[in-house]
Amino acid sequence: MTPTTDTIRGRARAGIGTGPILPQIVVTAGMAAWLTLIMVNNIVDSGTNLHLIGQVLTMEGLVGDPHRGQGLLGRAMSADLAAPALYGVIGYQIVTSALLWWAAAAHVLVLFGRGDGVRATLLGNVAWSALAGLALMFLVGGLWFGYWMTFGPVQQVHFTLLLVAVGGMLVTNLPRDRAAD
Repeated sequence: MTPTTDTIRGRARAGIGTGPILPQIVVTAGMAAWLTLIMVNNIVDSGTNLHLIGQVLTMEGLVGDPHRGQGLLGRAMSADLAAPALYGVIGYQIVTSALLWWAAAAHVLVLFGRGDGVRATLLGNVAWSALAGLALMFLVGGLWFGYWMTFGPVQQVHFTLLLVAVGGMLVTNLPRDRAAD
């Protein structure tokens, strides 16, 4: 059975909407939860990431290899910079997680007819852009240190994160019936 225009308008007036509000909520809240858990893991198990970031910064995996990355070794830095780098990443993750939760809450308000759809979309765009920025920071920073040669799976996670952020932006910007906003 196909809904009539009057039925769609009636639902929109009731605040239910006709657009993809549920996928917008699920995807945004899901990524907020995922990034929050990563941030918590980075705090409670910082030793693991301090070690890994130190390996990237010192280019440890390339130093003994006579064939790979020898032209990049001048970029190596001290492992002492791993802690400030990790704390900077954690700070960025805190902000990005908060933005994703805020955007998800704004979409929930739209679902219940109490929010502003334009504002929810704007918040979603800011949050997803922050997540894309995090992924790009990892990708560009990692490329500087040639991490793709020794940490290929990590680079794939960062590329996947970028694709998820772009997908989240697309879902956030799918049209909803304006009457629902």
